[in-house]
Amino acid sequence: MKKRGINYFKYFSLFFAMIVLVLVVGCSGTTPTTPIINSFLANLTSITVGENSNLSWSVTDATTVTIDQSVGSVASTGTTAVTPATTTTYTLTATNVAGSVTASVTVTVGAAFGSIDINSNPVGAKVYLDGADTGQVTPIILTNIDAGTHVIKIDKYHYKVWEDADVTVNANQTTYLNPALTYAPLETIILQPGAEGIDSGLESANPDIQWGHYIYSDVGNSATSVRRTYIKFGLGTVPANAVVLDADLRLYRYSGSGTDSFTIGIYKVTSGWGEHAITWNIQPTFSVDAEITSNISPTVGWKSWDIDDLVQAWLNDGPITNYGMLLKDSHEFAVNSIAYFRTSDYTSDTTKCPKLEIDYYTP
Repeated sequence: MKKRGINYFKYFSLFFAMIVLVLVVGCSGTTPTTPIINSFLANLTSITVGENSNLSWSVTDATTVTIDQSVGSVASTGTTAVTPATTTTYTLTATNVAGSVTASVTVTVGAAFGSIDINSNPVGAKVYLDGADTGQVTPIILTNIDAGTHVIKIDKYHYKVWEDADVTVNANQTTYLNPALTYAPLETIILQPGAEGIDSGLESANPDIQWGHYIYSDVGNSATSVRRTYIKFGLGTVPANAVVLDADLRLYRYSGSGTDSFTIGIYKVTSGWGEHAITWNIQPTFSVDAEITSNISPTVGWKSWDIDDLVQAWLNDGPITNYGMLLKDSHEFAVNSIAYFRTSDYTSDTTKCPKLEIDYYTP
């Protein structure tokens, strides 16, 4: 029978493992354990943007201790302040030869809010925050305002607008504003152009004739003809930010035909036209409904139409472009009466030319 050989490699491996075990256990005869994290805390687990929270920890039996989120290596025991911009979880890792252990804490970051206490003298002014109407009037406390810089505007009828573009709001604090408003005085401008004025009458009985150079225009109708007048005033001399208190179109009636009173309406013109190009057959478009009407009696003298809203809309540069106005009988063909008005080409007495009187204030 053949003898089995001795497996020296097996005995060598066993001997090496015993040596390693002895070295690891050491003289104490105990197996090393992983580190112990005694505590890892945040003194504030909920903060607002810009606030600090202090992390504190205590670790035993660790050769290295680190905290993520760019904190880095730290001592076994310590504290550090953190200022996260958003909700952040911090993880502490403790390591030794036996392994690693971790612990985590989350710091929640909420929005930073403050408030603005606004009063004014006098009270009752509209309040705008960052360009938006708050729907509130002074005195008012605006709450839940994001911390940072804001624009506050205060606007009261017949007063200058007050505005501050650098109102600072701090978290959990109140900013106080107490502006004294400046009264805006009444101003008046009368637009009464001479021959440079833009106005023209039209007549259905002569549909291709251009009447822009005539010293009169007429409105109404007879048995054979319907009459209309177009007129436009340039507003370049009126401040663009003017608040219109009153605006009156005034035309001087010097004559007429028929004895019946009738109603002349002001209609908003909605497309362009030229004083020396317009005819009955070539008219611009205009609104269906009158802006305002005025009863016209047979008497001679000034006739007025209150057009505050229309003039304000033109000045605001909104969806309404200043193409002027159409004057026509609000019930054309119903009454046989015509009113004759002086135009801007009536140079014999320019005081009787059409005029637009505007009362306003600049905020």
